[in-house]
Amino acid sequence: MQETALKIGEVARLAGVPAKTLRYYEGIDLISPVGRTASGYRLYGWRELEQIEFVRRAKLMGLSLDQIRGLVNAAEDGIPNVVFQRLDDLLDHKLEETERKMEELRAFRESLLEYRERAADAEARGACRCGGQGETEFCGCVTATTEGVTPPDLRVVQENGRFVKRAE
Repeated sequence: MQETALKIGEVARLAGVPAKTLRYYEGIDLISPVGRTASGYRLYGWRELEQIEFVRRAKLMGLSLDQIRGLVNAAEDGIPNVVFQRLDDLLDHKLEETERKMEELRAFRESLLEYRERAADAEARGACRCGGQGETEFCGCVTATTEGVTPPDLRVVQENGRFVKRAE
């Protein structure tokens, strides 16, 4: 039986990805064309189309291309259930990573809510100097909102109510 040979443009259209993506996937060993025409055009079969779909669906799970390459290699080894085992490990890792990020986002949300309250308080106290600042002053609204919070990479200190460079 003759293998179906599709050119890169046809595969791109069928798979719903740009031809540039297919060339990139080839360059990083995610897919391989089954051959080339005499004039050098890449040729793909139905197996490669399924492999592209495999990559697209693995990306839906948030896997990196490097992780997907590991799954592709495992699938090509043809050992039953190895892909499922590796996928289970990768998804466990993704879930742990997602939980950690969610905790970080919850903490960040709490900070934002606190900053919003501080901004409202600072505005009510009349802490805005924007209308009366001179050439030696700059807006103090954000500073008033974050009063008492020191960014880890802040390299200035406050002296006499003004920020100056920290002596190193």
